[in-house]
Amino acid sequence: MKVSPLLVALGVSAVALTGCSSAQESSAPVSSQAKSHYQDGQKATVKSVDTGNTVTVEIDGKSEQVRLLNVVAPSENNNVLSGSCMVQESKDFLASKLPVGQEVTLNFDDAQVGTSGFLDAAVLVGEDLVNAEVTGAGMAATTFATQKDEFYPKVSEAQQQAAKDGKGIYSTDTECTVPHALKDAIDQVKSAGDKSNEDERKVVYQKASALYNSLDESESAPASYLGSIVTLDAVQKQMEDLRTALGDNYYDETGLSQAEKQSASASATARPGSK
Repeated sequence: MKVSPLLVALGVSAVALTGCSSAQESSAPVSSQAKSHYQDGQKATVKSVDTGNTVTVEIDGKSEQVRLLNVVAPSENNNVLSGSCMVQESKDFLASKLPVGQEVTLNFDDAQVGTSGFLDAAVLVGEDLVNAEVTGAGMAATTFATQKDEFYPKVSEAQQQAAKDGKGIYSTDTECTVPHALKDAIDQVKSAGDKSNEDERKVVYQKASALYNSLDESESAPASYLGSIVTLDAVQKQMEDLRTALGDNYYDETGLSQAEKQSASASATARPGSK
């Protein structure tokens, strides 16, 4: 059975976890003065779509780069699992929502002013919140600065629905996604029993366990790209299914499986002379 490249990579090293800024682009941030003098309802015109979550707009004759508030998009430079998945698709989707010349309204969240180095904004076309449309299409994940974020609930709710529907970066059919890696791992664990070679079975269990452990660890950082995906209900269900499929063949961070621990414990407690 074909092994997912993502799963193979995880068998070699754990997933690198990064904060929400890691999935962003290396473009120069706007000045702090720019963040301070714009108010809710600011009108702007789209000049270009730069990435899956950043656009350049014209405000009163001046160009500003705006990052979609609470949205973290795939990036070529993102080294977390699925972080560079569907980069072009994400950008193309945003471009379809914000074509050059589109007039938009920018609203701001005091909780996030200055937290990313960009001009973070809720971008609206009419009454439609583009930030939520991007995550709702499965073209980006969510991120937040504080629990007081004004727009986070709506953006996050859209992300949850996209994951439930298996869209974009939440699809089990797209090889670079977290859900695909989990589905692949579950399928391989279930098929491992058919392997006659014990060493081959062990490798499958170890790689699947490494994937599970890496994702489980990232859950403690829900504002990060990967952490945001792992906390989704649909992905949590897949993780539970993987852990169940592994059973006693699950390897924790000590490098021992549950079966090996049980065997070692039984040996340690055996009475002298017993068989």
